[in-house]
Amino acid sequence: MQKQIKLLFILFLSLFSALYAKDLEKVSIQLNWKYQFEFAGFIAAYEKGYYKELGFDVEIREYESKINVINEVKNKKADFGVYDLSLLEYYDEKKPLMLLANYMKKSALVFVAKQDIITPYDFKNKIIMAEKSQLDKSILLELLKKFEIKKSDFKEIKNHDFSPESFISGNIDIMTAYLSNELYKIKKSKVPYTLIDPANYGLYNFSLNLFTLRDSALSNQDKMKKIIEATNRGWKYAFEHKKELVDIIYNKYSKLKSKDALLFEAVEIEKLMMPNLYELGSIRDELVKDILSKLEEFHASANVNINDIVFNTKDFKSNNILTNEDKRYLNSKRKINVCIDPNWLPFEKIENGRHIGISREYMDYFQSVLKRPINLIQTKTWSESLEKFKAKECDILSLAMETDNRKKYANFTKPYISSHFVVATKNEEIFIPDMESIIGKKKLAVVKGYAIIDLLKRRYKYENIIEVDSVKEGLEKVAKGEVYGFIDCLASIGYEIQKNFIGELKIAGKFDNSLDLSIAVQKDDLALLEIFNKVIKNISEDKKHEIYNKWVNVKFDSGIDYSIIWKIVLGFLIILLLIGYRQKELLSKNRKIEEQKNKLKESNNQFKRIQKELEKTLKSFETLLSSTMDSIYVVEKNICIDTNENGVSLLGFQNKRDLIGQNIFKFIENSGKKDILKNLYENHEPFEINIKDKDRKIIPSLVKVNTTNFEGKAVYIISVIDLREIKEKEMIFFRQSKMAAMGEMIGNIAHQWRQPLSVISAVSTGLKLRLSLGEYEIKSVLSSLDNMNESAQYLSQTIDDFRNFYKTDKEKTYVISNQIIDKNKNLIGSSLKDNGIEFIIKNSCEGLEVNTYLNELIQATVNIFNNAKDALLLNNKEGERFIFFELYQKDDYLVLSIKDNAGGISLDIKDKIFEPYFTTKHKSNGTGIGLYMTHQIIENHIDGKIEVLNEEYTWENKKLKGANFLIYIPTA
Repeated sequence: MQKQIKLLFILFLSLFSALYAKDLEKVSIQLNWKYQFEFAGFIAAYEKGYYKELGFDVEIREYESKINVINEVKNKKADFGVYDLSLLEYYDEKKPLMLLANYMKKSALVFVAKQDIITPYDFKNKIIMAEKSQLDKSILLELLKKFEIKKSDFKEIKNHDFSPESFISGNIDIMTAYLSNELYKIKKSKVPYTLIDPANYGLYNFSLNLFTLRDSALSNQDKMKKIIEATNRGWKYAFEHKKELVDIIYNKYSKLKSKDALLFEAVEIEKLMMPNLYELGSIRDELVKDILSKLEEFHASANVNINDIVFNTKDFKSNNILTNEDKRYLNSKRKINVCIDPNWLPFEKIENGRHIGISREYMDYFQSVLKRPINLIQTKTWSESLEKFKAKECDILSLAMETDNRKKYANFTKPYISSHFVVATKNEEIFIPDMESIIGKKKLAVVKGYAIIDLLKRRYKYENIIEVDSVKEGLEKVAKGEVYGFIDCLASIGYEIQKNFIGELKIAGKFDNSLDLSIAVQKDDLALLEIFNKVIKNISEDKKHEIYNKWVNVKFDSGIDYSIIWKIVLGFLIILLLIGYRQKELLSKNRKIEEQKNKLKESNNQFKRIQKELEKTLKSFETLLSSTMDSIYVVEKNICIDTNENGVSLLGFQNKRDLIGQNIFKFIENSGKKDILKNLYENHEPFEINIKDKDRKIIPSLVKVNTTNFEGKAVYIISVIDLREIKEKEMIFFRQSKMAAMGEMIGNIAHQWRQPLSVISAVSTGLKLRLSLGEYEIKSVLSSLDNMNESAQYLSQTIDDFRNFYKTDKEKTYVISNQIIDKNKNLIGSSLKDNGIEFIIKNSCEGLEVNTYLNELIQATVNIFNNAKDALLLNNKEGERFIFFELYQKDDYLVLSIKDNAGGISLDIKDKIFEPYFTTKHKSNGTGIGLYMTHQIIENHIDGKIEVLNEEYTWENKKLKGANFLIYIPTA
């Protein structure tokens, strides 16, 4: 019975799930690359159920070869796509796309080059590996154009497999890469490289964009907002739970990248998204506009602006304002035809067949809410627009003022734009405080058909009106003196004056009446009138201000005409001359001269105060420079133009005068000059070089270079820290390491000598006994003496091995792999045996010869063996203990592998083991400099590489786990 109940319950759940699944809308998202952390936000939104919560059953499709992401969306094979910003360059008027959300605020696409390639100028005659599209349409192409680098200047390899192996092996000079992807392996290989990022040269772009068809976005706004909302939640969760998402991607989606590589990618992706600076999914309009400006060069006929390309969730409000009856009406209309004033900027204009201006911004908004295209009817004048509206060729007039005459053939919505009527005159005309003072007395121009004509005739009974076809024509008549003034609204006159009549015309007066602009709708179309009234009512004030401020920026006349003041003063002086008050005039002039003298005196005193303040500031600045520990040099065109006291003494001079004016590069070793130049173009990170004082003494130094402007000149500032004391401390570290190893070596000597000494003692005692008894044979005596001699020679060789261990090599020597094994075996073999550790040696490259510092290398390996021994004694107290020493050849390296079964190194400290004074042992057992000196010896002395891995492996059917130290020694 219980089993039957359980089965029924399971069946019920299955049916419930099936019913629930039917309610979910199926949605597909096509990615532009393989499953990895780059798409963690989408994966998290799916795995955590954020899409399902909002009613979507989402399929996230991995990229496959030959898939064109843009065409997948255009052809409706996928609902959404993920691509970079270059999708705008594939603009298609027939199937336009719309950008919904942007996630990476900075493009991850860069050039990775060999260390001697500093800037794009160095790309000439080099081998570059790149995907074809990356050098055809991407930010990298813009960078090459900026430096005037053509494809013919370099050799291009197009079969880019997104693997850095070719770069690491040195087969290519430069490769395109993503900061979050290929750079992981390059950094891990420790191959030196230069990063050439377009952002460092003022070229910005963004990527990882979610897009869809524009028609789909406009007709399903709620759906778009929900998909964006769920994806944004997914990204927020992904960044807060990086390790969890890495596990999900690795276990459920793809093992193409290791977990370490995915974690590296997670950190880099977060840097590129900058969630602390930008809202997740937000789109930076300025970058899109920059792309659109370039797009117009290729699609001059395309009527495209940012609202055609970018889905703005803040502007799109719910369609709940429209009733079902409104929607049925709109469904019956395929489009809404609009007529505009073709010459009335900033309000509206027809330019190259395109509708631009304030009304265009509103039409875009109305179109998005009504989900019906608003189609422009071309006209040449406002009068023609009115005639076409009367003939019912237009459904609406975008901007019209309600008048008694117009109410005969049109209905008007609630006004949504308002601007005062003003009059523009020549600059020399006085300000007009009362408009009635010029009405009827002055000739005024107005655009034909404008509502202001009715106002003038009705209120002011004024008939002497000159009608013109456009605002520009009316202002030209004012400039030529054909009319006194031109009347229109403040915004249109202000816009045209700023554009074409600055210095000639001004706004000289304002009417009490305002221009209240509405949408004019055909008299018999009450349904459309009601719909537009609802939409206008729903426009936010922020949206209105945003549109208005985008197009209008007017400066107003203050109302004071200073030319009149000068005329009065001039007339007054003439009257004084005529009356003959010569003496008074002279006194007036003397008084003015005295006033000017006082002003000059005050100005002079002010200049002196400013000079003192400047001197005080300069002195404070010099004090600040002198108080810093750094030596600072201000350099212009390689010449030192200023420095501080530390800078003078560092180079061995007595005062500034001796150093200023000298070429700063004469104090830098040749190899350091390239580092200086490199840091002028890159990220200004500190770096080490050797500098020379005036006596040619070498000073190891830490240097940082910054560029700036100083007194209008481009200069760079070099900060230098003397590292001699630090380098001396490093030598002390080295000696301490030697001393720390000495105790181990003394123990090893004791172990090494114990057996041969026992042999000598036993042979000599037995020989003495036989000689005293007279029972001996010459052959037996000679054999005993040979044994003693072999043991003595072994002791002598052991002394040489231990003595050489503490000797620093002066020159590299050629040694074979067998020698390395023998030296290590002689030094540590007995110690390992006495501690119950089985020492297993494997040499896969017997007879291989390398040129290296043998003693330093042996010191480095002995340090690792001692650490392995200590780890085994601490962590493997009861089990079997093994140390494996294997030598083999890999590429151009002899590889030394030292592996134990002590359980491995904790991930928390794995990255710290080569740091000085870092130790996990008790203070009495370790100093923390052994592995630090090992790292210094391998990386800096013998030009090799060292890395450590935790490995699980099998030995004689036993599963073991431990640390594996890998030392790479160059064979060439």
